[in-house]
Amino acid sequence: MSKPIEAFNGYNDYIAYEWKYFVENPERGNAALAATKGVKVNRILDIGCGAGQEMLPFIERGASGVGMDITPEVGKVGRKMYGEAGFGDRVSFLRSSGNDLPFDDDSFDVLICRGALMFMENRRALAEMARVLKPGGIFLLKVQDAPYYWWKIGHGLKTGNVLTSVHGARVLFAGNWYKLTGKQLFNKLTAGGEIYLSKNVLSRELKRLNMQITGEMPDTNRQTPSFVIRKS
Repeated sequence: MSKPIEAFNGYNDYIAYEWKYFVENPERGNAALAATKGVKVNRILDIGCGAGQEMLPFIERGASGVGMDITPEVGKVGRKMYGEAGFGDRVSFLRSSGNDLPFDDDSFDVLICRGALMFMENRRALAEMARVLKPGGIFLLKVQDAPYYWWKIGHGLKTGNVLTSVHGARVLFAGNWYKLTGKQLFNKLTAGGEIYLSKNVLSRELKRLNMQITGEMPDTNRQTPSFVIRKS
């Protein structure tokens, strides 16, 4: 089982472990290949990439990839890992936000975004993702739903970490507001704009963009659902 980030000595240590865990447990990579069966994958984009390990199964089969993250350390671990694996020339990394993707329309066959969309300007980021994904392309998206933040509230109360509980409550408030109004709040009452995303709300937003949920990945669960999305 993957360990929480608190167990590591800094961000780079954490994503190096995540790479190792991904490689040693190929179920998720195999599931990604299965979810994109029938799509010729030449280019792939991982938004909020960490070390970029989610691209590896596609890179091994001849694709080229771009890993994006807003952290200043982006690419430091990923370049090393891909270089050691013999695929350093097929992957590039850049520091950028999912709110503004620096790519042409219809640039990628597959998009990956795991656990990052909730921290972006949701509608703007989804519109950008739809723009750069080719028609018929696949978007593998993992988000955090309301049950995750209810768990955070309970965990914070149980462990005496009040700030954890407050954070969970703020996200639930902002997520409910977004669900009802379609407006994402960025003020002192919220956690930097962070929201939860349910399947129903996500489906509503995707419909505007000619995308739809066509399935779920094996690692999906109530707290962090994982979706397979196709662009028409």
